[in-house]
Amino acid sequence: MIIERLIILDYENEVANEFNFSKNVNVITSDGTTVGKSSLIKSLYYALGFEIKQFPHGWNFKTMRFRLDVKIKESAYSIIRDNSLFYVSDSEGALNLTEFSEWLQQKLSVNMMLKLRNSTTNELSSVYATEILTPFYLDQDKSWNGYIFKNTSDSLGRYSNVPQDILEYVLGISNKEILEKETEKGNNQKQVNQITSKINVLNSLQEEYAEQTEMIDSSPYDIDELKVTFNNHLKQLSRVSKEISNKKNKMLSLKADQDLNSQDNVELEKILKVNKKTYKEVELECVHCHSKLTLEQSLTRLKLKNNLLEIQNMLDSNRKENEKLQLGIEELQTEIKDLSSSYVILIQQKKEIQSILSLQNFIDLESKRLANEEFLKVIDNLNTNKTNIEELVKRLAKEIRELKKDQKERKAEISKKYNEILSDINLRFGSTKLSEVEFFNFKEVKGSGMDNNKTLLALYITYMRLVAEYGIYTIPFGIDSFVKNEIDEATVPITFKEVERYVLSNSNQTFFATISENLKYLSKLDTYNIIKLTKPLLNKVNYKKMLSQVSYIK
Repeated sequence: MIIERLIILDYENEVANEFNFSKNVNVITSDGTTVGKSSLIKSLYYALGFEIKQFPHGWNFKTMRFRLDVKIKESAYSIIRDNSLFYVSDSEGALNLTEFSEWLQQKLSVNMMLKLRNSTTNELSSVYATEILTPFYLDQDKSWNGYIFKNTSDSLGRYSNVPQDILEYVLGISNKEILEKETEKGNNQKQVNQITSKINVLNSLQEEYAEQTEMIDSSPYDIDELKVTFNNHLKQLSRVSKEISNKKNKMLSLKADQDLNSQDNVELEKILKVNKKTYKEVELECVHCHSKLTLEQSLTRLKLKNNLLEIQNMLDSNRKENEKLQLGIEELQTEIKDLSSSYVILIQQKKEIQSILSLQNFIDLESKRLANEEFLKVIDNLNTNKTNIEELVKRLAKEIRELKKDQKERKAEISKKYNEILSDINLRFGSTKLSEVEFFNFKEVKGSGMDNNKTLLALYITYMRLVAEYGIYTIPFGIDSFVKNEIDEATVPITFKEVERYVLSNSNQTFFATISENLKYLSKLDTYNIIKLTKPLLNKVNYKKMLSQVSYIK
């Protein structure tokens, strides 16, 4: 992925700006702090779906709309984010965060699945955009608390083994494919065991049947047992009838909520039309009580400002909620249909029980079904099925062995590279802790001060370099800041050189923020795209020009 342009528009304060980027290294700088470097990088990754924990003070992203122009595999796309809604250039209508995350993974040809924190099984869950972006982004506020890549977003707290599972997937050493094949192998082996049991039972029955020359004598059903069965059916009928009634009530409640939402949308659409007309005073009719309202009264009732973007956002949010309610209604309709079918079957069974069957008739029917030639046919089919499944189990076992071998070799190769990079960095950093941190050891880096900061930086640099070289998909790297605490003057040039040596030198597009006085520590500054920021970051001059460019993509 390459990010070509970012537009930020604050529709409450009516200010905006756009920023154009190089496909290589983009250095975002300013003459001092608090100019907007962090706000710019955080906004860029927020627009990509990253759930930022903390924006700078005064940066009200909730009244802003962001547009990214990106290239993914040589195809151009536009992404607009407005709070929890996304609009992409190749899809109609608004997407929620889940839908946008699916869109992003599909474009990147990835399918990351992680284990949930509270899950009692090994079942894997789909992820959001934050997890896809995590190894590529360092946050000024949340990346330096002792755990690398772990606490940059609240979204990551849903999963049990972060960041290891994420990095394993990105580096192509994930257990996901192995787990899936082992699960498939286990399920097929269960089928083999079940079929074997059936074959043994049928063989035993067939031998007994072959020896049998006369029909078995029997007596009629016990009348008391028949009464018990009949009463059980009555209880089942009562339970199913009650379930049908409850689900119909739930469905009516959902429909009522949907109707209220739709009525509000009618009024919102009228407000949108009113905004496009030239006259000031317009009467609107309340869709709930049918009283006449002025435009201002209608906006007050809906708790809105007379702002087209905010009104449109509420209209689309209502529509997304109606889609969710409609899914709930359709699910309940399906469940009611299934329960009604069960009810009909139970009624029929109740009627059948009322006629007394003799055990002799039952034995006659079973005798016909279990005739000797039918036994043999069933056993033969089961044996064929068992052989086929056993061959599949063998093939899966071979594939698992090969995957584990490849995984082991790739992990060993990446681990070797990890140690080489970390050792090289430590020649200049001189951290006492780095030699103790093994590959894929994501425990807390304890301590404080300059040594702790250098240790974390060295680990980030190392893993980002590994992601650049071995990653199975490409996202631009974003380094909001790589120093959390004050460091001495002698250390500053070293840290910049290491970032330049191992991060800025890779082929990924990179965004790197630093104050202008530190630019002297970058030896290849003439090859970088320098973006010099000044206050204010957003201005009124650009607002009207940018407004049409952040409208919903058609």
